[in-house]
Amino acid sequence: MDQLTGFTLAVLPILIIFIGLVFLKKSGTLMGVIGWIATLVIAIIFFNTSPEIAAYASINGFLSSLGISLMVLFTILQVTMMDLTGAIKRITEFIKSIAAERYEQIMILNIGLGSFLVSIGATPVTMLPPIMLALGFSPLAAVALPCLGYDPLTSFSLLAIPITLPAQVFGMDVGSLSKNIAIFLPLVSTGFAMGMLWIADGIEGVKKGFVPALIAGGTLGLSCIAFVNLLPVSAIGLVGVFSGLTTIAVLFLIRVIQGKPIFYKTKVAPRANVLADGPAPMPLWKAAFPWILLVMFCIVICIPDISAFLHGLLGDSQKIHIVANKYVDLKILNQAYFWVLISTVLSAPFLIRSKEEANKIVRLWLKRAWSPTLAAAVFFAIAYVMDWSAQSVVDGILTFAPGAADFNMNAVIGLTFALFFGAAAFPAISPLLGLFGSFVSGSETSSNVMFYGILKKSTDVLDLDFMNVYSAHAVSGGIASAIAPAKIINAAAVIDKLGIEGEVIQKSAVIAILLTIVTGAVLLILLAL
Repeated sequence: MDQLTGFTLAVLPILIIFIGLVFLKKSGTLMGVIGWIATLVIAIIFFNTSPEIAAYASINGFLSSLGISLMVLFTILQVTMMDLTGAIKRITEFIKSIAAERYEQIMILNIGLGSFLVSIGATPVTMLPPIMLALGFSPLAAVALPCLGYDPLTSFSLLAIPITLPAQVFGMDVGSLSKNIAIFLPLVSTGFAMGMLWIADGIEGVKKGFVPALIAGGTLGLSCIAFVNLLPVSAIGLVGVFSGLTTIAVLFLIRVIQGKPIFYKTKVAPRANVLADGPAPMPLWKAAFPWILLVMFCIVICIPDISAFLHGLLGDSQKIHIVANKYVDLKILNQAYFWVLISTVLSAPFLIRSKEEANKIVRLWLKRAWSPTLAAAVFFAIAYVMDWSAQSVVDGILTFAPGAADFNMNAVIGLTFALFFGAAAFPAISPLLGLFGSFVSGSETSSNVMFYGILKKSTDVLDLDFMNVYSAHAVSGGIASAIAPAKIINAAAVIDKLGIEGEVIQKSAVIAILLTIVTGAVLLILLAL
């Protein structure tokens, strides 16, 4: 099999998914399943992968996805409860009182709060779409904006796991990697801020919100650089948390400087299911109680001693053997999804007023949740089948037999780019691998792990600085959250708009591709210095 044929076959499942979503308007879940089947067939027939290894890779993918797929499942339950009990409506009214202009709402919610939420392990793609829809944004914008808001500091999401995990696995210096990634972020975060305005209101929206977007994006990116250099390496997981909060604070400070009020007068809508005698509007603390608990839990479980204690409670009982030397450690009590469920259960008595209301919530939750939960798992399975392709068990270790590495699907893609473009152009297009990897798996972490070996080999062959190239790859993997089907399906499900995924990808792809090109251009400059 020649290089071009191998490359075409390796990317074919992703092309099938993309065409189905964007042009055929099929659901993300359906196309994910079709793409998974196509990946299995191609890996087995053309890339020397045994059916057993392909099956094990899928199982590994499903189990590895639980941190995301169960997060999807339980956050949809939480948001559904808050939606049907009137809590979302009450929170929306409060947001209108602190951000009257649409561009202010976009910047505060999706740039500042979105970055904060994703950094502590919460999911803005589930929490924010109902609020954006209630604020008057179109369904497309209500889905696209939180997905874009997942992106600017994605490398520092989940307490910087996309950085710390591959650094731990491959022995890289966390501090150096973090600083290299942060260099790209002022331009990227500002680009996202501008892109959000364009998604919401077109060119007129960009013109009207240009200065706030410049301030929000610039603050987010520059504060990230500052905190990466100020905080000790052991606290690198807090970079995104502090950067998001700093951005929100600066946006309010600008309002004060301009002489605008912090709070605008607005009518608070009463609870949707009020009694005949008309009770008082729901207190804000009660409406936000599930999220208050979740944020508290996520912060507490990030404390190293507490995190270690929680993991030790279940220990090796949550470590599942897949094949040979491959295990998946579920880390159940350390996962954000577990605490989403706990916060939902604890807050339910404060929000749910009747058994009938509870039954309605459960029914709507099951209707909304099954499809995006399955989609998250399937896309992880695709990523692992590609990553494990051409591998076999040798002396109890899953690895490549001599010469087999050249038949790995990811390696074929990466090396084709390297050979075709050469040392001069490869840095400019190498971020596309990060975009590709995160599009497939829905996770920058997975992309960073999957493509480490490929980028290391490519940069060695081309005599390029690996750390700079790998950092650009990580940044573009974060950019891909804007178009990752797993995240878009999640966001669409919570507002009952499944089927809109292709339209969102088509709209957001312009932003993702442009920012990936910008990332490549910055990489070229860094390598030339």
